[in-house]
Amino acid sequence: MSQKKTALGKFIGTLHLWLGLATGAVIMVIGLTGAIYVFTDELKPLVYRDRLFIEPENKPKLPLSRLLEAAQQAVGEMRPVTRAEISSRPDRTYIFRALKVDKDGFSHWDYYKYYWRAYVNPYNGKVVMLEDSRNEFFTLVLGLHMRMLFGEKIGHTVVSYAVLAFVFMLISGIVLWWPAKWGKPNVDRSFKIKWNARWKRRNYDLHNVLGFYAGAILMMCALTGLVWAFEWFEKGVKTAVDGGKLAEVPAVFSDTTQTTDAGAIDRIFTAMQQEKPQAYGYLINFPAKGKLPVNTSTYLSESNRYDRVQGQYDQFTGARLRSRSFGELTNGEQLYALNFDLHVGAWAGLPGKILTFFAGLICASLPVTGFVIWWGRRRKSAREAKKEKKPATQRKAARRVMAVQGYTPGLSRLSEEEK
Repeated sequence: MSQKKTALGKFIGTLHLWLGLATGAVIMVIGLTGAIYVFTDELKPLVYRDRLFIEPENKPKLPLSRLLEAAQQAVGEMRPVTRAEISSRPDRTYIFRALKVDKDGFSHWDYYKYYWRAYVNPYNGKVVMLEDSRNEFFTLVLGLHMRMLFGEKIGHTVVSYAVLAFVFMLISGIVLWWPAKWGKPNVDRSFKIKWNARWKRRNYDLHNVLGFYAGAILMMCALTGLVWAFEWFEKGVKTAVDGGKLAEVPAVFSDTTQTTDAGAIDRIFTAMQQEKPQAYGYLINFPAKGKLPVNTSTYLSESNRYDRVQGQYDQFTGARLRSRSFGELTNGEQLYALNFDLHVGAWAGLPGKILTFFAGLICASLPVTGFVIWWGRRRKSAREAKKEKKPATQRKAARRVMAVQGYTPGLSRLSEEEK
């Protein structure tokens, strides 16, 4: 039985090692960029005050349709505005986004055919700033996190399978970390970093102990990442949560027999405000041509994305087709709605984000400390092999010297015995 355990342990260790060596660079980038992106909502108001904040005015805000026209004119008629982000605060700009992607693009800049944000003053309709978001810092951080700044086919695939491998590394890491006996020396070795030890031991503890403490959060981040990475994983999770059968929600569509009404967008926004007047903010996604509805989100909380009302409206008339709060979603839809908050730690508020931030930094460090452990053992094995070969090499050299001098050990002993 012990041999089987030893063989299994060696296999798990080998799997852990080679998965780490194969994906280490990607995992480092994912961990570091993930740690940064956790606090995007907190950092943007600090570094982008010039475009996010305005001086409130003692007059009503302009109709959304007027602001949409101003934003569309700023980004250009050839780049249709696809989304509006609206804050309820009186001192914030409205953000209009024009975005088009090419999934066959090779790099980050090929993936985004164009990506513009227009920050508009809602009191006077002036564009405070027009931003080329392809080169914006947090967009680049997210592009590294999701695609390594490559396109969808290459970058997304590499990151997806790296995260999948990371799940196996977390599991195998816990198996390798698990003490053989739960005595005090083993417990101390597994739960404490020996700071006064030699640097190799400290490096081992940083990998082993920090990996254990961050393991649960990193597993949550990895699994929620897989929900976005693989459609089969997303459907599998939803099906499991829905009780073994994926709950189907009928789609709703706009009435294509109607003509486009210029005031439809204003009626949609007014209906959203009347339904939840105390909302923190609103998101409106404008559909492309066809019969798709206008998809909206009314955010009820500043700290959580899941706490929202999801709506669909007729794009031609502005009529409400469906509106559902978080509690009205199916179990699978609820879990999917929670996915972002689980991924960045927002489900537990600021403490959850802080823990996720440090877990991301630990994630970025694990490939480094793991590589140092492997490299040190590799050099040690080479030195030990060299020591084992040295005596044999020395004997061979001695025999060569004696042969040159005409001395044969065996014959010499016989001659002495004969005498």
